[in-house]
Amino acid sequence: MRVVNIAAEMAPIAKAGGLGDVVGGLTSELVRKGIDTTVILPKYKSLKSSFLKDLKIYKKNFQIFEKRRWQKTTIYSAKLNRVQIYLVEDNKNYFSKPKIYGYRADVTRFLFFCKTALEFLKSENKKIDILHIHDWHTSIIAPLYKEIYSKDKLEIKKIVLSIHNLKYQGFSKPKDIDNLGFDGRYFLQDEKLKDPNRPRTLNLLKGGIIYSDLIVPVSENYAKEIMLKANEKNLHKVIEKNKKKIKGIINGIDPKYWDPKTDKFLKHKFTEDFSIKKLIDLKKKNKKDLQKYLNLDQVDKPLICSIGRLVPQKGPSLIKKSLQTALKNNAQFVLLGDVFDKKTTKEFYKLKSDLKNNSNVSILFEHNEKLAHLIFAAADFVIIPSLFEPCGLTQMIGFKYGAVPIVRKTGGLADSVFDLDDKKIDKEKRNGFSFEKFNEAQVESATKRALNFWHIKNQKFYTLVKKNMKLNFSWENSANKYLKAYKNLLG
Repeated sequence: MRVVNIAAEMAPIAKAGGLGDVVGGLTSELVRKGIDTTVILPKYKSLKSSFLKDLKIYKKNFQIFEKRRWQKTTIYSAKLNRVQIYLVEDNKNYFSKPKIYGYRADVTRFLFFCKTALEFLKSENKKIDILHIHDWHTSIIAPLYKEIYSKDKLEIKKIVLSIHNLKYQGFSKPKDIDNLGFDGRYFLQDEKLKDPNRPRTLNLLKGGIIYSDLIVPVSENYAKEIMLKANEKNLHKVIEKNKKKIKGIINGIDPKYWDPKTDKFLKHKFTEDFSIKKLIDLKKKNKKDLQKYLNLDQVDKPLICSIGRLVPQKGPSLIKKSLQTALKNNAQFVLLGDVFDKKTTKEFYKLKSDLKNNSNVSILFEHNEKLAHLIFAAADFVIIPSLFEPCGLTQMIGFKYGAVPIVRKTGGLADSVFDLDDKKIDKEKRNGFSFEKFNEAQVESATKRALNFWHIKNQKFYTLVKKNMKLNFSWENSANKYLKAYKNLLG
């Protein structure tokens, strides 16, 4: 079986969020299982090429027709964890920017990348069993293949679309498709890419949903949620019509990259000796390392962390409430995250300023992979109060590093975190703290319950941590489900 992934991200070389972790983790596991696996990515300026092996030019002056002229591109070849990587470098500075996303020309950038990827695959003249695309960035590939490239010397048996976040759909004008040398107005039809709410606009994710052979939301619960009429109303009818193609598969984490026993970023690695005494000792040592690094009070009190993008989806107002609750209840709080929108930026910079003299809190606005590993190893809890969460990898990493999740019950969080006080759930399965409604009162209550558990039942807390660290959220389980889905699709 030959599987080709075309994506905007792949950890650890190009990562802005969970999409990168999924592409990196899934493809590495497929290779371990003996599957011929390829990934095609843009060659970003920010690409961490030090992780790559055998990086070299594969095709120079590869010609792509765009905006009525031929553009020269360069295709690079490399290996990452034995996965074959091809990188697209353009001559128009589409991917020379410091970040992966966040630019007005994002649609133009990724449309160009998608056409280049298809032209490259056509030039290679190799049959593909599964072409796996991800989110809106590469969704246009499905309609372009089915309508155009399938008739032009490119053989792909089946196309799989993973939906990591239905909220981001990718809106384009017909002229953007015209610029690629195709007829944009041809796709401006109800049964094709026309957005239900914007009659002159193409919805790229809609095209991926309609033209793909299998749609994989990144958790079982998220698959159910996207079929509810209340969610993403503009695509409800499209999803309803294609629901037989939808199969949720929860993601995993890379067990080699996220392993506290071998983590190169930790001074005090966890050991195979899993006695409670040793576990407590190592958690405290990592906590002391973090406290020292961030100039926090070096005291033994519970530490809550929040790691990730501070965007509306992640519930920044509830993160703030959990932080305030922690400080009022004899705990510490560390926040590591990027801010994007003006309102959240202003609010959290003010919060940081207000708390600048408080040595029990640290707020950092950056993406720092090395520091994230230490925070997970030091923290007692990780707060994830998302408005919606298609899968969520943070809670899985938290389990692995001994940080008990406090989550809102939504999407993949509801599939993986089960409340310690929920008597309807088997006691052995309970592994964290959760709450139902997206409001400050409920996140405050869940945060207090977690902190009380640490303060009052400290020995039981570490027994829970020990149990959680043995949970298996590796990509092996998820990759097996993907492989089964691929095989069922191929028949």
